[in-house]
Formats: sequence, structure tokens, C-alpha cells
Amino acid sequence: MSEKREGYQFVGWYIDKECTKRLNPGGVLPHSVTLYDKWIPIWYPIEYDVDGGVMSRRNPRYTCIESEELLLYPAFKKGVMFVGWQFNGEIITSLPAGIHEPVILTAIYKECPVIHFETCGGANYMDVCTDEHGLLGDLKPPVRVGYTFDGWFWDCDYRWRYNLDEPIHESCTLYAHWQVSQYKITYDLNGGLSSRRNPKSYTYFSDTIHLLPATKPGYEFVGWFDERGNELNVIREHSMGNKHLIAQFRKRELN
Repeated sequence: MSEKREGYQFVGWYIDKECTKRLNPGGVLPHSVTLYDKWIPIWYPIEYDVDGGVMSRRNPRYTCIESEELLLYPAFKKGVMFVGWQFNGEIITSLPAGIHEPVILTAIYKECPVIHFETCGGANYMDVCTDEHGLLGDLKPPVRVGYTFDGWFWDCDYRWRYNLDEPIHESCTLYAHWQVSQYKITYDLNGGLSSRRNPKSYTYFSDTIHLLPATKPGYEFVGWFDERGNELNVIREHSMGNKHLIAQFRKRELN
């Protein structure tokens, strides 16, 4: 008579330790013999309650007492974020080893996180909800006069940069980091020479720049002009954009 063994099914008595030769219940044993009992694990079904969502096909369908810990993949439901699977009152992401009973797992969801953006001097930026995976997707960069946007950070001290492929699981605030925009000044000298004191760059916050004249032997300097033909001998404070300056000369008349 077999004994009950939790999580296993008794399949018979065998006359060898390897359990390859099964005892014939109707046969007569020729002499005394040691019998060996054989057990196989019972496979229990795993059911998933996804509450209107969609379950990953990679999730296991069965488990047994000899199963190792089983990784559980998230369910997907549009408009909400998956938290985990509820099992025996706990939220789990993997099924414990050694389970010997049928399993029912319930998908738990929550509202998608709301992200507030602190632009730190830039134009106002609307709050945004993540998608079901906690991602923000492509964010249009904020704008700040005289500055170039340098990315979002988790903290206002700019120690931890946020990357767009990084999932966000809780509502939070992201902080904009800025670099002062540097604008280039290039000079088309038309064969002349420019003063070394003429700057090669400026910022929105630079003081007004009075450009020094270029020189060219046999010619008189007329002025600096932009590509549209407008005279530009002064770059005023709070100007923006790269400047391409063209030196214009006229030939000196001989007396």
C-alpha cells in the first residue's frame, strides 16, 4: 500500500532501485525481494486573470513541486501600467519554487505616472503621462533665450541624467539643464587681414561688440557686411545666432 506524498503521484512498485522493472501485481515472487516505490511530480495549471489586458506568451502554463523559481512576464493593458502579479495576497514578479497546488495569478495595474517638468528658467512645459511601459517617447526640447537645452535630470543638482529609454514607475519632476549658447563669428576677408582683437564667438549675454576694421594694402576698409549686404560693424548685446561677416574694401585713389 502506497503512502501519500505531497506534490507527487504514486506510479507503482519496482524491483530495482532505478525503477525500470515494474512489479507485476498478479505475479508470484520466487523469493524475498526489496521493492522500490516510484513517484512522479504532479503538474499544476497556472491561470492568469489579466482584467482585460493581454498576457505574454512566454509566461509558464504549469508548475510542479520540482520546478525552480519561474520568471513571470508582465501583462499589457492600454492606458495603465502593469505593477505585478498578485499571488496569495502578495505582488510577485516570479513564481516561487516548489509549489504543489493550482495557481491563480491576478494582474495588478495602476494609473500611468504623471511627469512634471521644471524648466529652470525656460518656457513653461506641460505635464506628460508616460505610456504603459513607463516611457515618455520623444520629448520636444524646452526653449530658453540665450541657452541650449542640455537634457533632463532627475534632481535639481544635475547629478543624475534622465535618458528617454529609461522607464519611469512613479510620478516625479524632471529638471532642465542648460548651457549658455555660444555663437560663432566668421570673417570673409576678401584678401585682407582682420584684427586679432575681433572675437571669434559671442553669447546672448556678451557686451556690445564694436568690430575693428580689416586692412588690405592699397585698399581702404569700407565696413563689415552680413551675407544679405547689410552693414554690421557692431554686434549688440542680446544678439543671437552665428555671424558670417564680409569685409568690403575700395581701392585707394592715387593722387
